[in-house]
Amino acid sequence: MEKFLAKIGIKGKLRKNLAAILIIACSGMIIYGLPYFRLDYYDAYVATYNLTDVQMGLLGSVYGVFGMVSYLFGGILADKVATRTLLTLSMIGTGLGGFIHLLPLPYPALVALYGFWGFSSLFAFWPACVKATRMMSDKDDQGKAFGFFEGGRGICSAILTMLVVFVFRLGVGKLGEDTLEGQVAGMKAIIIFYSVLTVLFGIFIFIKMDKTETMEKSDRVSFKDIRQVIKMPAVWIIAIVTFCNYMYCVSLYYFVPYSTAFLGLSISGGAVVAALKKYTAPVSNIGGGFLGDKMGTSNLLFTSFIGMIIGTVLILVLPTGSAKPLIIGLFVVLYIASYMFFQVNYSLTWAMMEEGAVPEKVSGTASGFISTIGYLPDVFVSLLFGSLVGSDEAAGSMGGYRTFFIILVAALAVGAIFTLIWKRYLKTHKKEIEAKA
Repeated sequence: MEKFLAKIGIKGKLRKNLAAILIIACSGMIIYGLPYFRLDYYDAYVATYNLTDVQMGLLGSVYGVFGMVSYLFGGILADKVATRTLLTLSMIGTGLGGFIHLLPLPYPALVALYGFWGFSSLFAFWPACVKATRMMSDKDDQGKAFGFFEGGRGICSAILTMLVVFVFRLGVGKLGEDTLEGQVAGMKAIIIFYSVLTVLFGIFIFIKMDKTETMEKSDRVSFKDIRQVIKMPAVWIIAIVTFCNYMYCVSLYYFVPYSTAFLGLSISGGAVVAALKKYTAPVSNIGGGFLGDKMGTSNLLFTSFIGMIIGTVLILVLPTGSAKPLIIGLFVVLYIASYMFFQVNYSLTWAMMEEGAVPEKVSGTASGFISTIGYLPDVFVSLLFGSLVGSDEAAGSMGGYRTFFIILVAALAVGAIFTLIWKRYLKTHKKEIEAKA
């Protein structure tokens, strides 16, 4: 195994810590099962809890708002507290929230729960994941490290997708997926599954992760360091690029409903396509990581943004209402190709910190600040979609969807522009960056 890893260019700290990175990667997927599963089972969740599209959007917005407020302070905490401790507490807290979800909660209580999840799963958890991954790899292996991190998350996601489908059907039993009773039973089965898994994995992390200096802590940051992070142009550029890429991430859930409503794709076919795309993520993440280390992070980021723009635009111009196999086939190809470009960028945005010489000491604080801005789409995208598509005017027409996807294309275009700004920044600050490296 050692010879194989060396042959494909995995060496040094990355080879030593690869298993730990993959453990963190799995935790970084499992913890989001509870806050996000409602989107994969959108119709069933709406029916189970008797929600409107706007109410569904509000749940996502509340989760995003709490996450946005939490990221920055959680990033600072990630530079002060042991990674193992932060990951364990986050996982167990989120899992316990799932058990509360099983109660017959009124809508205000459901909103409060999503607010709690925004804190428990985002506060210090994500900055700790980013910092640990960066510290456990060498400077010239950052693309590979984050590629394996996101690739590990992708593999875990693919496995969980299959398991959750099985759990949902097991919960439904003989009641039938088309009945409210069946959907309620299926939803409860999913909640129990994710809750138990999240708590158990939190305990597993605490037991199995070593308490090593590399993984848990570096020199403590001061207020001077925090001010330094906020003043870094590199951090702001990375934050904007992350924002634009994440716009696509939270918009992914609405491509399939568009295809079933206007392109003739069946609901079951849409579920298959949504699941299928996840199997391509590890290839894109890991392949993108290796490619990014060779051709340059900024070059690959720009190429991927252009790929996502072209894919989204072509989906929007596909003929509607025909339900022809060719049209459906083109949608599937464009959707998965665009998704693969997105996954390349998803791992590479964090590798930009090393490329821009952001000090390792403040990795947690920097990633928290970047996340605060970069993940803002969590706050407004689901509410925006619910308002556009759920309104009487937009429902049953393409107006709401078209407006939404035009906004998405504009955001991706801004992302492409800022990757070019990033290239210029690296060129003009070359000597300064080399001095910090």
